[in-house]
Amino acid sequence: MKDSMAVVMMETILKKRERHPDEELTLADVKQRASEVARSIFFSTIIIITAYMPLFAFEHVEAKLFTPMAYTVGYALVGALITSLLLTPALSFMAYHKPRKLYHNRWLEKLTHWYHRHINNLMEKSRAVVAVLLIILAGSVALSITVGKDFLPPLDEGSVWVQVQLPSGISIEKSKKMADDLRHVLKSFDETSYVMTQLGRDDEGAECFSLSHVEAGVGLKPYNTWKSGRTKAELVQAMADSIAKMPGYQVGFSQPIIDMVMDQIAGTHSDLAIKIYSDDIAESRRVAEQVVAAISDIEGATDVAIDQEPPTPQLQISVDRASIAQYGLNVADVTELIELAIGGRAISQIYVGSKVYDVTCRYAERYRNTPEQIGSLTLTNEAGVKIPLSAVADIKMVLGSSTIMREMASRYTLVRVNLRGADLSTFVAEADKRIAQQVKYDPETTHLHWAGQFENRNRAFNRLGLVVPLALVVMFILLIFAFGKVRQAGLLMFVVPLALFGGMAALNVRGMTLNVSSAVGFIALVGVAIQNGVIMISHINNLRLRGRDLRKAVVDGATHRMRPVLLTASVAVLGLFPASISTGIGSDVQRPLATVIVYGLLFATIVTLFILPTLYYMVERRAEKREAAKQVTLTDDQSLAK
Repeated sequence: MKDSMAVVMMETILKKRERHPDEELTLADVKQRASEVARSIFFSTIIIITAYMPLFAFEHVEAKLFTPMAYTVGYALVGALITSLLLTPALSFMAYHKPRKLYHNRWLEKLTHWYHRHINNLMEKSRAVVAVLLIILAGSVALSITVGKDFLPPLDEGSVWVQVQLPSGISIEKSKKMADDLRHVLKSFDETSYVMTQLGRDDEGAECFSLSHVEAGVGLKPYNTWKSGRTKAELVQAMADSIAKMPGYQVGFSQPIIDMVMDQIAGTHSDLAIKIYSDDIAESRRVAEQVVAAISDIEGATDVAIDQEPPTPQLQISVDRASIAQYGLNVADVTELIELAIGGRAISQIYVGSKVYDVTCRYAERYRNTPEQIGSLTLTNEAGVKIPLSAVADIKMVLGSSTIMREMASRYTLVRVNLRGADLSTFVAEADKRIAQQVKYDPETTHLHWAGQFENRNRAFNRLGLVVPLALVVMFILLIFAFGKVRQAGLLMFVVPLALFGGMAALNVRGMTLNVSSAVGFIALVGVAIQNGVIMISHINNLRLRGRDLRKAVVDGATHRMRPVLLTASVAVLGLFPASISTGIGSDVQRPLATVIVYGLLFATIVTLFILPTLYYMVERRAEKREAAKQVTLTDDQSLAK
């Protein structure tokens, strides 16, 4: 993209040398040739920079990934513009000012003659071109509907992060034993280099995990050393199948970085999450269980679970104030006994050097191990009467939430979902349909909200939906300034959607999705397609200004610009093709972008070389006929006036 302006400038000057190989190329010749394309080069570069403006509207993760690219491309294009307008003419003069025998590429010359003949024939087949145009437009619409939609392609970090939920309320010894068993199972896979587990929450207390939660980091050996021949996705599935045979383990697979990112921006450790907001904890738990049952068997759904510990047994002591008053006690007496006997209370301190240790008093476990034993604890009133705690309080075991999650002053329960082999939009659409049919809840008190990657996708594409039309309007205005005619600017903007056909077809054929990465590729593709169109139409307009008739100007102008258009496309395609097929670590984000540009540019080149000149001829021929009719009418009116 950035070398195309220099290619056009060099090609224009080289044409002069090829036509007069025995004459010396003067500075005046170079200035004249450079001035012919300077305007089109300037406006096409500004248009490409404008095409990248939507990237500056990104937020959060997508901004971190693609805003540096927008800055880099913008600065590079400004440098390329200066180079092509100032440096390239000077270097071309130094290289070609002396007469010399030039090398002629026979294959390229044959291709030029073939193109000249066929583009001339297309001028007579406008209806066929329009029919093909309509088919391409219909195909573009159909492909844009059938392609899957995602936020970003999964970025392979070269490792695996496993979130494990053990049975709620288990002891620390049992948790350690189950974590050890998990580590041994994961390490048994030959592809793993290490397995590290961490039990419970960290020292900072940033997470609300209990002892029944385990996080496992799994390091992987280099992919080219794997003897099994399976992919990372197949390895993860094999791990999931092995853990599924172990009772008491509920797992979710992710990667270290994306797990941390999703936790920070969405409060979930999965690709996708459903947040059920309700002040009634029991009701939100019931709805969450129904949601899990409804979406678990949707194609692509994995690791579907409620991302909170289930209710755990809790000791509930309800004070009977009437009984307390009857016995001459108060509530403080009861709470003091509970604190001292069950929770423990510091009653003194021991000094060891400069260190201070609390002396804590608490009843022996055999006196507080069951509700009945706790009920036997005694209180003493002012009369010295011993009163059992069960006489003034209701003591029982109940199930209660061990954690309560809040967001924006509202309680919510989280259902996590990871996707494998399904795109985001298709899954969410099917999940919404299932939830509407199978999950019953009161929308007045309970509401559901999608979070995670789906929320990110909506945010990113909503921003693009606002900014891209504005960028297109700016590009349209720039085209009007470049051509001086609204109809030619409108023609080029009308042809732009045709260039998207190749990119959409490539995404469908390769099983990729329309995500932020591929959307950036389409943005770049639109800029390049408009640039090539500006170069083509500007040259045709210049030939018409020199006195050539419309058809000859179109055929000759398209033929003259075939070589720079092909060269520009070839350089971009060859440069990005390795990225479009790369499978190494870090290539996941760039692969959709490169795929869209490579295959979209191949089709956009065909559109620029064949469809654009033909449509230009059709539009301008009608304009000439209307102008001629106006002239005839004006002449007749003048004759009648005389």
